Amino acid sequence: MITLFGAPGAGKTVQGQLLANKYHWSWVSYRDLLASLHDRDISFALEHGMFIDDDKATKVIDDTLARLSRSGKRIILDGYPADYRQLKWLVENKRINDLEGAIVLRVPRGELWRRLVARKRIDDTRAAIERRQDLYDRNITGMIRTLTMNGVEVREVDGGNEPEDVLERIESVLADWNMVPKKQYTKISENIKIRKLS
Repeated sequence: MITLFGAPGAGKTVQGQLLANKYHWSWVSYRDLLASLHDRDISFALEHGMFIDDDKATKVIDDTLARLSRSGKRIILDGYPADYRQLKWLVENKRINDLEGAIVLRVPRGELWRRLVARKRIDDTRAAIERRQDLYDRNITGMIRTLTMNGVEVREVDGGNEPEDVLERIESVLADWNMVPKKQYTKISENIKIRKLS
């Protein structure tokens, strides 16, 4: 199981779906799982970039991971854990042992805004976007530290440019982790494109 982190608009969903389709893995979107509950409080929280009730969030993700793990396919988590509280739950319930690695997609704030405006999603109001970005910024550093302390390697990948370029950078990380076949990644020449975090 691997997880993709990134601020709203970083491309987690696009990359998660590309990887799942290419390698026949299971893609799990935390946001889509929550939306599928048709819970009014959760829908309101999603639309306004607010915290989700931990008990409801934990149950749906736990049930989903338990079901998918039986298939034997690698799981790609998109946007989970969303904050430090959820990561703490993974640690306390030993789910952290299932995490093989974490990838952080870094995209400049200006590019994030351009992407979010273009996708025209109902919950992409300026206020909701700012709240989600602030929440992500407040949590990501501590989450990276906790992941590495628990033996999970974290890599930062440049999430800019075309999706195919970003996918190739991610694949080069996954190849280092022996999750996909190794090959020549001709588009990855700059050292700043991929970086190990600790």
